[in-house]
Amino acid sequence: MISTLRHFVVDSWLGRIIALLIFLAFVGWGVGDVIGSYNGSQIDTAARIGSRQIGGQDLAQAIRNEMPRVAQQMGLNDPSQVPADVRQQVAQGVLQRMIAQNEVLAFADRNGMKVPDALVRNEIFGMSVFHGTNGRFDRALFDSKLRQIHLTERDLLAKVRDDIGARNLLDGLGNSMIVPGSVLDQLVAYNTREHRIDLLRLDSTAFAVPAPPEEAQLHRFYDNHPALYRSAEYRHAKIVILTTDSVARTLTIPDADLKRYYEFEIQKYDVPETRSLEVLTLQDRKAAETILAAWKDNGDWQAIQARDPSAAAVAFPNARQADIPSPELAKAAFTAPKDAIQGPIESPSGWIVFRVTTITPPHKTDFDHAKEAIRDEVARAQAPQILGGRVASLQDAIAGSADLDQIPTNLGAVPAQGSLDAQGLTKDGEMAPLPGSDAVRKAIIARIFSQKKGEKPSLVNGPEGSAFAVLVDEVEPGHVKPYDMVREQVGHDWLKAQQLHLADERATTLMLAARKSGGLAQAVAGTGDAATMQKDLVISRMQNAGLPPAVLSEIFATKKGQTGMLAVGDTLYVFTLNDIAPANPESTKALRDSMRGQLQDTLRADVPVVFVHALETEIKPVPNMPVLQQALKLGTGQE
Repeated sequence: MISTLRHFVVDSWLGRIIALLIFLAFVGWGVGDVIGSYNGSQIDTAARIGSRQIGGQDLAQAIRNEMPRVAQQMGLNDPSQVPADVRQQVAQGVLQRMIAQNEVLAFADRNGMKVPDALVRNEIFGMSVFHGTNGRFDRALFDSKLRQIHLTERDLLAKVRDDIGARNLLDGLGNSMIVPGSVLDQLVAYNTREHRIDLLRLDSTAFAVPAPPEEAQLHRFYDNHPALYRSAEYRHAKIVILTTDSVARTLTIPDADLKRYYEFEIQKYDVPETRSLEVLTLQDRKAAETILAAWKDNGDWQAIQARDPSAAAVAFPNARQADIPSPELAKAAFTAPKDAIQGPIESPSGWIVFRVTTITPPHKTDFDHAKEAIRDEVARAQAPQILGGRVASLQDAIAGSADLDQIPTNLGAVPAQGSLDAQGLTKDGEMAPLPGSDAVRKAIIARIFSQKKGEKPSLVNGPEGSAFAVLVDEVEPGHVKPYDMVREQVGHDWLKAQQLHLADERATTLMLAARKSGGLAQAVAGTGDAATMQKDLVISRMQNAGLPPAVLSEIFATKKGQTGMLAVGDTLYVFTLNDIAPANPESTKALRDSMRGQLQDTLRADVPVVFVHALETEIKPVPNMPVLQQALKLGTGQE
């Protein structure tokens, strides 16, 4: 449902039309050829949702309109190349989105919610796809675009009206939500509750062992811990790996296609001057002048934001002049010097104070210099679709090769061989140079160490669409290294074990004494540990004093007045929980404000999702199965 809302609210119907027009222009197809028309009688209703209905023709056309975008994402030049199973998924997604939209609109109809004509007009007039060379709405261009997509003006107005109505209803629901004060109070109290402890850290490496080990002791330690001195098992394997990257490297992209991509993405390669800005907007000029003076004195962006909570703070990283929504700010910012704090300037949204932090001059990358990067990008986009066919060919090749030496080179499969252990390390301790991502590498290593020596290789489907085959031709079993070879390591391990034992004994003694005497402070009084004990250390879920998570969990689970002990690595921790108290409200104000904002954003995002989910049970779709099935077939190109 979140995905449905994202497509419905963010990727509005008009947005998809504009994206479709741009995409069609890029690949060089005729819009009419792709969209077409049914040239037949009016198709009946595919589904009814309250006062609304989804026409079979509208559903089929919406599915067909979605196919070019899906094809582009898959790196295909023609939507007809989209696999049948993907077409079915696209069709179901479009249907779900249309049902969700109509459920919201049916609710609006039932409650008398209407979108004013002026709002529809302003929305259409603001769409850049209908703007002429002067940057304003062009009626002739508007009519031309509608003819291109076989849409009447009345239909467009209706769809824009529906889009505004549904979007504003959901946005209004989300924006009306506020965080209950009681909930915020509990969350802040939980996260800032202060646990005051006395804490002693015992570093086991600082403990001195009374006497050096005798040889018999080291031998006994060696015999009791054979796993510490066992060499790794190494396996020599031949491997063939096919990934999207390896397939992409074999693809040849015509220069004409690369040139079209370059022209389509020209904004990436012909970049005007950009500037990074820090902006504060206030409603009162006097307040703006005050904050301007304070900012000039301090210069710190974070500090100036905290100075006046009513100031709306926003940063524009690497913005073009056209990217800045306020014309007044855009004009001032692109004439201002770097690092000079400017303002206040008046705008419809308030009084603006700003600073330009970076200025990047305009730069252009010509096609010849961009071509190689474009080729890689286009090839990587096309490779996932081509990978499926290559996997089938690789499977046939592996079936006819017992030693993986007869694999065709034109498939893009990468051969590799060598010895490695179960961690993927060579005998030199280096990471084995296996192709692919970490996930692919782990899958290959797991296969090498689960496959029997000499077993006939077979194709394995790996992560991220990859495929590989393994032939294990040599196994070098692990073995316990001779004592004389590891004598130095045994001595080190024995010493570390003894130190840890001494530290554990000391920590246990202190813990028992603290429990008997009323606390750690009393237990260490008069001992050398008193100087290193931390007295009344304050711990909370927002203030951890650098303690390991396991220790923090133990502290939070301990009752007031009790003493606990925990070992983490080479360190043992002994603590007494002296008190648990709420934090000072003044110290939690910043956290409270931050948490309120985060919870507010979460509520505003979640409420529309819950609302649409509730509508699914209240306004149930009534399908007309023959028309619905026919529309899905037409949309997916099955007829």
